[in-house]
Amino acid sequence: MHELQMRRAAVRIAVMLLFAAASCERAPEPGAATPEASPTGVVDSIIPIDSALRRFRADLPAVASLASGATSLAGLVRELVTALAAHDTLALERLAVNRAEYAWLYYPGTPISRPPYELPPALAWFQLQEANRTGALRLFRTFGGRHLELQGQGCAGEPVTEGANRVWTRCVVTLGVDGKAPARQRLFSAVLERDGRFAFLSFHNDF
Repeated sequence: MHELQMRRAAVRIAVMLLFAAASCERAPEPGAATPEASPTGVVDSIIPIDSALRRFRADLPAVASLASGATSLAGLVRELVTALAAHDTLALERLAVNRAEYAWLYYPGTPISRPPYELPPALAWFQLQEANRTGALRLFRTFGGRHLELQGQGCAGEPVTEGANRVWTRCVVTLGVDGKAPARQRLFSAVLERDGRFAFLSFHNDF
């Protein structure tokens, strides 16, 4: 039993390192969710995922559908461009999966919630929020308040199906900035689709 726990812990550590490398080293955003921790501040990686998920959901309303986002991928991208042009951070926040939606709709179906990964939901959410914070800051620093003309968008291949969820990746937006010729931009890296609604899952970007 001890050997099995050690192996599972090693896998979790490897996954955490991969997440950290993808999101780089960032300071926590005030009010962001924090990892499940003991009184000493050490993440408890041995706690069963079911128990960790109950803790994570404890102060959240139960939700059965996405309230964030838009009713189409094209509409979601249009609202993103509108929010950037208006430099409206609250509008951008409303387009992204929130904590309750992550806890009740996304996390249970994602592979990281199951063996061999079993990444605790609070830690997974924390790392996602840190990456999203950096991605959103880059978006506003680059495009905020500018004259933006959306020419189109598209995602390569089919979405990944995870239970009731579909996750769109490898999406590119064709965007004109301040009257310049339109260029293809990777403004985000993942969109969650569920029951006909679309919301941004990851604002990690590459431009």
